[in-house]
Amino acid sequence: MLEFKVNDYITLKLQGGKTNIYVKGQLFNQCKFLMINIPVEEISTFDEIESIDEATEKLDRTLENRSRSVTIPPDVEFWGHCSVRHEAVLLNTET
Repeated sequence: MLEFKVNDYITLKLQGGKTNIYVKGQLFNQCKFLMINIPVEEISTFDEIESIDEATEKLDRTLENRSRSVTIPPDVEFWGHCSVRHEAVLLNTET
């Protein structure tokens, strides 16, 4: 089982092929879906974006229905979630 402790409050665990987010030791069942899919050939169009809010305004919402056309291996998705949570804590946008 992979585990990543973001801070004293937030821990992520890869359990049974799924990323679980724990807040103060309690399972948190929201915000567990990575929705941004930027094709490599379009990456430069995102150079000026400075926040996730700006990115979501620029992107369409086709991935929100949770039907995935791209399969992300569980361990890669886990580290994606860890990266997002860690960056949010470093920027003091998630506590």
